[in-house]
Amino acid sequence: MPASKSEHSNILIWRIPGLPTQGWKLSEDVPERLGDTKVHVSPFIGRATTFHAEGPLDAAELWPSIYAQNIHELADVHSDSKEAHIERVRAAVKQIVQNHLRKVVIARREDLEMELDYASTFQKLVNAYPQAIVYALFIEGRLWMGATPETLLTSDEHAIYTMALAGTRKPDGPEFTEKEYDEQLAVTESINDTLLQLGSAKVDAKGPEIIAAGPVQHLITRITAGLPNEGTPVDWAHSLHPTPAVCGMPKRDALSIIDALENFNRELYAGYLGWTSEENSRFYVNLRCMQVGQKRLALYAGGGITALSDPEAEWEETVIKLNTLKSVITQE
Repeated sequence: MPASKSEHSNILIWRIPGLPTQGWKLSEDVPERLGDTKVHVSPFIGRATTFHAEGPLDAAELWPSIYAQNIHELADVHSDSKEAHIERVRAAVKQIVQNHLRKVVIARREDLEMELDYASTFQKLVNAYPQAIVYALFIEGRLWMGATPETLLTSDEHAIYTMALAGTRKPDGPEFTEKEYDEQLAVTESINDTLLQLGSAKVDAKGPEIIAAGPVQHLITRITAGLPNEGTPVDWAHSLHPTPAVCGMPKRDALSIIDALENFNRELYAGYLGWTSEENSRFYVNLRCMQVGQKRLALYAGGGITALSDPEAEWEETVIKLNTLKSVITQE
């Protein structure tokens, strides 16, 4: 039975590989208490919003508060055609060559007319993505769900841990090319530079290697760094975001091209969500995700564009990424 209006809460339900599914009720503007866990949610552009977390709670207690009548329908209808996306990629390649840029990430959105059972969809994502961080985030009537393969930052009392993730292929598809390896190296170099600027005394990068993320594979380099001289984990996450994996480099030029070429607001897509406590912090990039309305979904996917990019292949990469989600949510 749906929760009464007075019981509506902001909610985060999540599953980390190796841990049971848990959740929190999220509140703003409550008195701070020692030892509180805080949840941080950031859009692609802008600062993170911080919530106080009540829990962890059993997810079964939280799902009844998330039901269709309590969720806002998507404000607009938007799906890019193949031709439109390819033209944007061509325009991005032209800008990259003319301005001697390393990489720009161009994304697209695809809408689906369908209704979801939220709890069962979450479990489908858990089953399909055993190595991903699966989440459902419900804030002020807006519901996002996803299974992200990318860690922005984790930290403990000893070190910072992060990753450079770039390149996508099907396991039975063509091998990664020079373009994907160069793209992956660019992400690694940028993260390394940012960590050194933050004051990490040593940065150790291992990779790249190939990892599975559901039905696709990516190139990954795992990065460990000493704790910065100053700031908090929230400050460090903000400095790393957005990484070249979701934006490009140089960052300012890439953001300008994204703003000029993309004709939709990414909102939380390619933003991040995570939490901090006295013991540690965890932040994850919001990829392989969707915004859920009452009767419509918006799915998002992008690809790293370089001077070597083939626009047709870049379109196919977004198709593969979107199909990984669609194949999960449409299965019986």
